[in-house]
Amino acid sequence: MKSSTLSRSNLSKEKMVLLEELRAKSNHTSNETRTPDVYIRPAKEKELDVLWQNFKVNQKEEKSPGVYLITGFIAGALCMFLMTALLSFSSNAINEANNPASPKLVKKVKPAKAAKLSIIPADQAVEEAKPAAPETYSVKSGDTLEGIVIRFYGKYSPAKVSKIMEANNLSNPNQLSIGQSLIIPMD
Repeated sequence: MKSSTLSRSNLSKEKMVLLEELRAKSNHTSNETRTPDVYIRPAKEKELDVLWQNFKVNQKEEKSPGVYLITGFIAGALCMFLMTALLSFSSNAINEANNPASPKLVKKVKPAKAAKLSIIPADQAVEEAKPAAPETYSVKSGDTLEGIVIRFYGKYSPAKVSKIMEANNLSNPNQLSIGQSLIIPMD
């Protein structure tokens, strides 16, 4: 081995002396006759063993895959919990911002007197809720009968389109004119 290689390998002086002795012995044993059935390691292998001693000491022990699996599962569960909490808080904030009249958590106050419930027997007549009065709508540019149904009823329904057509005596739902006044039944 060259001396520059030894100096770059960060070996202690004792190990360098040991390597020199090994090299000297290998040169000495090569001249002698060898006995049969005895294996003598070449000097280069001994040198490699000395060089690899430092490397093996500094290596980390590898953890089993189970440790990584459990760690990943716990980290994933924590991330999902945090994301769920953040989404629920943000959706509550969005709902409050969009609908200020939405019910909010209020401290419950006990009434001074117990509330009395009144039960109406089925055989007695109950006033039925009166249907809401029909509304009028003035058609604007770009309005369609389907869009008007969605605006007033919240979702499209062919039955609602036919009710509006009957209330306004329309034969074709596509023939609306700008400024036309439509009666919208609200039942």
